[in-house]
Amino acid sequence: MYGATPAYAHEPDATEIALGSLVDAELAFARMSLEQGIRAAFLANFSADGIVFEPAPIRLRDAWLQRPAQPDPKAVRLEWQPAQASVARSGDMGFTTGPWKSTDARRAGDVRHGVFFSVWQRDKAGVWRVEIDIGVTTTDAVDFVSLGAAPQPGYRGRAQAAEQRRHVLAQESHTFDAAHMYPRILAADARLHRDGVPPIGGRDAVAREINAHASRIEWIPFGARIARSADMAATYGKFVAQRDGGAAVDGYYVHLWLRDAQGRWRLAYDIAKSA
Repeated sequence: MYGATPAYAHEPDATEIALGSLVDAELAFARMSLEQGIRAAFLANFSADGIVFEPAPIRLRDAWLQRPAQPDPKAVRLEWQPAQASVARSGDMGFTTGPWKSTDARRAGDVRHGVFFSVWQRDKAGVWRVEIDIGVTTTDAVDFVSLGAAPQPGYRGRAQAAEQRRHVLAQESHTFDAAHMYPRILAADARLHRDGVPPIGGRDAVAREINAHASRIEWIPFGARIARSADMAATYGKFVAQRDGGAAVDGYYVHLWLRDAQGRWRLAYDIAKSA
């Protein structure tokens, strides 16, 4: 599915309907950005406690409402579209990801590319709102076709969302060996998003990339979101990575976790930005 509501060869079920509505919400968000400007679109589509990275995580509405509006809200043009998306079985949580392009009309030739990743949840009125949004930069526009289909949750058992939220946070709250422990928690179709390079897909390729840059990693989670069906969760926080004999590198991350058919949490998306 690339930037349009998916079509089905059968009568769509509740999950497929939720997916279609999520894609529609992302497309409307992107359209509003072009019509009314970035500030207005983000304020209208984020939840009250929605998180954005600058590069540290902040509550967008708290921070952006305190900033004066730009004289020309359309001077910087931000374009994006969802290339891939997925929703939890409960239909109350999902993610979207795809390419973005920024053009600054005030500076000739100022064009930047990147990849966004957004976590969405439905509010009490059933409206999709952005809960977590993070982006990385790339040298050129990214084609998602080569990555294959987006990772999907496989769990169909009992939810126990509060308990599973604690499990996800506990899994992140420690330092671990990048060469041995990190590959064990990855989904088979895991994705890695880092500044300067296109997304990397597949457990082996992701593990190799991480191991090439770090021997030990510490994750310090700040918060988490989880679906009612407890098959999808998102966490964000701070990371510290160190290569043997080298200086530590720190920054901030977003992780998207999916439960497989056996109920095991697997890291499906690892997105991080240096501080």
